[in-house]
Amino acid sequence: MEDTTAKTRRSSNLIKGFMLLIIITQVIDSYQNSMVDFGAIAGTIAVLSMLRGLLLSPLILVTPFKLCLKSQVRISPGSYKYF
Repeated sequence: MEDTTAKTRRSSNLIKGFMLLIIITQVIDSYQNSMVDFGAIAGTIAVLSMLRGLLLSPLILVTPFKLCLKSQVRISPGSYKYF
C-alpha cells in the first residue's frame, strides 16, 4: 500500500512538473516574440487538459501499461471531461 502511494505521489509530482514546464515555456515564448499565438495557446491548453485527466485517474499512473490493457483498470468519470 505504501509503495503504491509513493509511486502515485511521484508520478503526480512528475506530471505537475511537466505542466509547470509547459506553462513556463509558453510564457517565455510569448514574451520573446512580443505577440500572442493563439494556436500555441490552444495546443498548450490541450496538453494541460490531457495531463490533468491523467492526474484524476491515479490507478493508471501506478499500473504498468501492459497490465492496464489486460486488467479492469478504468479511467475515472471525472477524467472524461478533460479527454
